[in-house]
Amino acid sequence: MVVHTWGFVPSKPDSPWIKVELRAESGAVLRVSGIPYAAALASLARIRSALQSMNVRWPGKSLTLHVHPALRTSEMTGLDVPVALAIMAIQGKFLPEKLSRLVSHGMLGLDGETSNPEPLSTHCSNRSLPPSLIVRAIGSRESFPNVTNLPVQECHHLSQIVAALNRPFIEHNLSQSEKAESEEVMHEWGTIKGEGKAKMWLCIGAKLRLHTILAGPPGMGKSSLVRAAHALLPHNGGNPAPFLAPHPSGGVAGLLGSWRRGQPVSGAWALANQGLLFLDEFPEWPRPARESLRHIIDTDSLYLHRAEGSASWTSHAWLVAAMNLCSCGHHPERCTCDPSERRRYRRKLSAPLLERFPIQLDVGGHDETECQKSWSECIVWVQDKQEEARPKWQPDTQRLAQAIFKKDHSSKRQQRHLRILAEAHAQWENELNIRPCDVSAAFDVMWMNRQGWWRLH
Repeated sequence: MVVHTWGFVPSKPDSPWIKVELRAESGAVLRVSGIPYAAALASLARIRSALQSMNVRWPGKSLTLHVHPALRTSEMTGLDVPVALAIMAIQGKFLPEKLSRLVSHGMLGLDGETSNPEPLSTHCSNRSLPPSLIVRAIGSRESFPNVTNLPVQECHHLSQIVAALNRPFIEHNLSQSEKAESEEVMHEWGTIKGEGKAKMWLCIGAKLRLHTILAGPPGMGKSSLVRAAHALLPHNGGNPAPFLAPHPSGGVAGLLGSWRRGQPVSGAWALANQGLLFLDEFPEWPRPARESLRHIIDTDSLYLHRAEGSASWTSHAWLVAAMNLCSCGHHPERCTCDPSERRRYRRKLSAPLLERFPIQLDVGGHDETECQKSWSECIVWVQDKQEEARPKWQPDTQRLAQAIFKKDHSSKRQQRHLRILAEAHAQWENELNIRPCDVSAAFDVMWMNRQGWWRLH
């Protein structure tokens, strides 16, 4: 018998949602995976005492406990409650199916009292919910610091948790929270005046998962546009698509993954599978981290080989990067950098790396046009799964594209991207044929691929 549930570890802000699996079978052996053995013994000792206080017998079986992502000893204390619930499900106190859609958190006292073992100053986001529909969380509201829009049932003793699981939960709280989040994102999208071109191309990027760069001064709404673009992505099993925004200081290990204490640790790229990976301050990332993106963009896979062992990950994350155009970050008319400083800053991004970002947007506050579609229309257009007829290339547009390729000395990758973008622009405007303006719009949005782009402005 295998029981699945979810835990929450706020000290892991990038991946706080922990999957807990417990298998029971005949025998008398304890096996653990993803946590230190000593930490598992300490946790089970607390759980056993708490269950005895509720007259719940310990299962006389072999137990295999697995948690993912892997945890350190200090992080295991917050998983007492989900492990205890899994053991009680094995004992038949409630159906295991109830736990598969549950998040719980807390350390158990010997008498069954729950407490929050971790500092409440940590910041986590529920934008990267685990890939399983969560309809409720169990624990005190303080157990989920800074996590918004997640309905929580207050429970301070293990017996209260069992009682909560055995009575109906008012699930309309979740729909209300989702509605509030949607309204918040819609408000965020609407408060950015103009930038119709950027909004259009972000919709196209979200629909086709085309990697995107937003360049412009601070305060122009780049991060807000990215957060809104994440809300355009379809939900997976009722949960929002993952959203990760790692800090540049994480380097290659934080971005791609690493080996720690003999266990592979997923990076932000793998955790953002089917979601959005936002790389803010893109030129400030270490060069090895930036350039490592070239391989995973081409293959959607990563093979990590270390002396301790090997690991592999597959991810289909939508990469969106944001950057300033110079180190001072001001508008071109207020820039305090000399030309050599601007060129040095911009040339941190190599041409082979920029080629892998088909959509390159200049968000400088000069575009006063509004998006052609409303927020709700954008969501419908992006999430429409119906097979659309591809717009057809006409002889004049074919000649225009060939002239651009020849004049700009475009690589085959750039040529492919221009064709994809031109077709997507025509689809956005509900055109059956690709027009010269579609080709021009596609070429215009690939401006960082042109020779000498770093000298602009």
